[in-house]
Amino acid sequence: MPALSKTRFKAYSFLLLNAALWGFGAPIIKYSLNYTTPALFLFYRFIAASFIFFPIFLIHIQRLKKKMSLKHLLLLGLLGGPLTLIPFYYGISTTSSIEASLLESVSPIFTILGGVLLLKEVLKKKEILGVSLAIIGTLFLALEPMLSGNGFSALSVKGNLLIIISDIIWATFLLSSKKDHVDPISLSFVSFVISIPFFFAMVRLEGSALQIHPQAIPGILYMAVGGSILAFWAYQEGQRLIEASEAAIFTYLKPAFAIPLALLWLREPISLITTVAASIIIFGVYLSEKR
Repeated sequence: MPALSKTRFKAYSFLLLNAALWGFGAPIIKYSLNYTTPALFLFYRFIAASFIFFPIFLIHIQRLKKKMSLKHLLLLGLLGGPLTLIPFYYGISTTSSIEASLLESVSPIFTILGGVLLLKEVLKKKEILGVSLAIIGTLFLALEPMLSGNGFSALSVKGNLLIIISDIIWATFLLSSKKDHVDPISLSFVSFVISIPFFFAMVRLEGSALQIHPQAIPGILYMAVGGSILAFWAYQEGQRLIEASEAAIFTYLKPAFAIPLALLWLREPISLITTVAASIIIFGVYLSEKR
């Protein structure tokens, strides 16, 4: 086996850091939502992220040669920000962080399907089988609260389905931004800023006070700095050094970080159906992404 090049090792390190930061996010968000609402969490998350990211954006925009349409950036920012995060956060508030992490990790499968439907990409037979298995495993996982012997939980099923909806919206965002070759730093900053009034309006509609519980503050800061800025930077650096298709595979590693934290910290159980569904998903992903 040839030795790993320095460039590839650097890329893998960045992408592993990204997978860890986003992977730890699910249990941290789940814990924080015991003390605040999803809208209030997201409102303060993006205030912090915008404030910290603003100097980086200013330096970058001065060097940027290609200018993007602000209207186009706003539409993509809305799609990749609030419209993706609302179903995810409200979903994880009613399901376990383990199931949320597993369901979130299969988002590249929906990107593959979107490429077939929207970009007319062609899949090989092995890839079709792999995608089909991953979808079957995802459906089993989504319906796990109804299929397990622990009793039916309509809220948990609803939460799992909301995570899947978030995956589909995120896949649509990725395909749209990839097709239009959007500058990622400009898009990230716009999505941060546009999220602030959006979630402020949601907080006011919910009738929630703007006070934040102290127990929720560490999670908000983690997602603002680690989940938004550092994870984004690590992914962009890693993806820049290797093929985009290879970089996307690291998305599947997020549960490897989320599950141990959820087991040890949140004391979340794993049912037999969750284990079987996860195994089907992993095998399907292996077939569809094998290089």
